[in-house]
Amino acid sequence: MTEWKPDIASRRGRRYLAIADALADDIKNGLVRPGDRLPTHRELAYQMGLSVSTVSKAYAEAVRRQLILSEVGRGTFVMPNAWTDLSRIGVDSRQIERVDMAFNCPVPTPMLIEAMSGALKMISSSDRIDELMHYHRPWIGLPAHRAAAASWIEKRGMRTSPENILITNGAQHAHAIILASLLEPNQIVATDELTDPGIKFLTANRSLQLKGLAMDRDGMLPDALEAACRTMKVKALITVPNHHSPTLTIMPVERRKAIAEVAIRYGVTIIEDDVYGPFIENPPPALSSFAPDQSFYFTSLSKCISAGLRIGFLAAPPGRVEELIPGLGATTWMVSMVPAEIATLWIRDGSAERLVAWQRQELARRQKLARQILTGFEYRSLPSSLHIWLPLPDTWRAEGFVAQARSRGLAVTPAEAFVVGHVASPQAIRISLGGATPSRTELQRGLEIVADLLRERPAATYLVL
Repeated sequence: MTEWKPDIASRRGRRYLAIADALADDIKNGLVRPGDRLPTHRELAYQMGLSVSTVSKAYAEAVRRQLILSEVGRGTFVMPNAWTDLSRIGVDSRQIERVDMAFNCPVPTPMLIEAMSGALKMISSSDRIDELMHYHRPWIGLPAHRAAAASWIEKRGMRTSPENILITNGAQHAHAIILASLLEPNQIVATDELTDPGIKFLTANRSLQLKGLAMDRDGMLPDALEAACRTMKVKALITVPNHHSPTLTIMPVERRKAIAEVAIRYGVTIIEDDVYGPFIENPPPALSSFAPDQSFYFTSLSKCISAGLRIGFLAAPPGRVEELIPGLGATTWMVSMVPAEIATLWIRDGSAERLVAWQRQELARRQKLARQILTGFEYRSLPSSLHIWLPLPDTWRAEGFVAQARSRGLAVTPAEAFVVGHVASPQAIRISLGGATPSRTELQRGLEIVADLLRERPAATYLVL
């Protein structure tokens, strides 16, 4: 356990917020590291002379900020890679000069600015402005927006209809809506043994039990899901069959069918995150298409077109979209209709497909650059993926590699950030090639740092006497 005691003497305001602020600063300053176990609520309260309820509120605030994760029976731990998350919450002068290859987002393009300018002009000259601004409108989205979303989703391999669509503020919001609407605290949610940190945060925030299931190169193992369902009450399954992050698996059709069959047999709700699906030109059928009556499928434009266009599309099983209204109301009431209108215009006139095609081409060029610089090293990639997955040589551990990269001005993500539960973390890193590194010159510099480190032997970091 880390001997951490926050200094809040000079901080103003409520003490629980002061504790959370002190924790954030100590993480940024390296005084507390990702993976460190913090004192229990009662221990910290005793050390600081505060009530347990004050410390509990402070830890709850830290969970909300994605700084820590609490696990029943284990304790409270600093979130993996919390320092990079913090740099995006506010401006950190130490982060400004860093090459950011830790964050997946689309590459900026002048095409996007042109398309955005054109869409805003069309909206400003249309007779729909009042409808877009009106307070009294369907929470789940306007009919035109839901129709456009349905057509976009069908191109991704999932048949649906406008009446089953709910418009969201991106994929993370879709996750939050489903979890808040359909699940109760302490229920079990199964997912891959390596999964997106956002999923870990959302399930922890809802006090859900996240169960990681074994994978192979084709994705989640059906036998692992079957075994979990036999031994515990699995309420839902979160799956990312396309461009899985971090492993980049594209689940074969037969595997999708097998997973769906297990879910049907045990009545498990399927939550399919297809945020990377648009990068596949001829996608396989969605996993949800094999269990349509119990599957909630969603995708967004935030990863494939623009991170700033926070718009997503959620397809519910037939006749069940209204079950999601409690989660929608608990998170945002309703999505802003202006981004939804922009997305609708782009889908209708083909701009959305052209922008995605440009991303595929640019990512292919970036993947080629990575192959040139990382020649001789084995890693996993896809022609249009936003990142690569790089197992490290035996001489390196991921924690040390990430620290050395950081000391040279490069941010990458360790495998530990994706691990669910207590399984051993692979000694690997995820290297993002997308828009967090806007220029190819900057990208080349970051990849060369990675290549240099891979050729080196790590320095000793511990001396025990």
